[in-house]
Amino acid sequence: MHKILLLILFGTVFQSISSEEINSENLFNFLNEKQFLEAKFTQTTYLNSRDRIIKGTIKATRGGLFKLDYLEPIQETISADKRFLYKLDIELEQLDIVPREEYFKDTPINIFITKTGDIDKLYLIDSCTNDNKLTICALSPKDKDSFVEKLFLKFLKTDLKSLSYLDSFGQLVELEFEEISWKPFPVSQLLIEVPEGIDVVYH
Repeated sequence: MHKILLLILFGTVFQSISSEEINSENLFNFLNEKQFLEAKFTQTTYLNSRDRIIKGTIKATRGGLFKLDYLEPIQETISADKRFLYKLDIELEQLDIVPREEYFKDTPINIFITKTGDIDKLYLIDSCTNDNKLTICALSPKDKDSFVEKLFLKFLKTDLKSLSYLDSFGQLVELEFEEISWKPFPVSQLLIEVPEGIDVVYH
């Protein structure tokens, strides 16, 4: 009887957590639980009433590694391991390799690659507001010299729908996610395959 009661209680608790909406109290805990990210995205940059739209895919891990593949209208891949940033431009036939150092300290990708428990060292949660099942959380970087002025995460319940940010250049950049998955994948998928004939440039 005790086992049955425990199972019923566990099921009730699990159901309430699963259906929970994102708020300012649980946002960082929710993100910290996600060790892997894989998704398709549409990136729109708004500047001076001109929109630039790029499609791509993203894969990232809490180990600090990630890979961005821009598919159209450009062919470019940006990847990082623990030591270097790699930028492969198919059109220019060039692979740039840059020491990683603190390159990602103030970039929005940190939401997905910062070590578990460290997100609150980089961002403050200004607010999380709910409107018609959508929750929008506004964050501010703690680094006053960050080129990101505001960062916004949009959720449908606990489904991440988009990430957008305002930068110091007056741009609004929005990434709308599709087919998002938090399941583990082989880290080997984050490696760049360099085609023949590509010039490699070290910085």
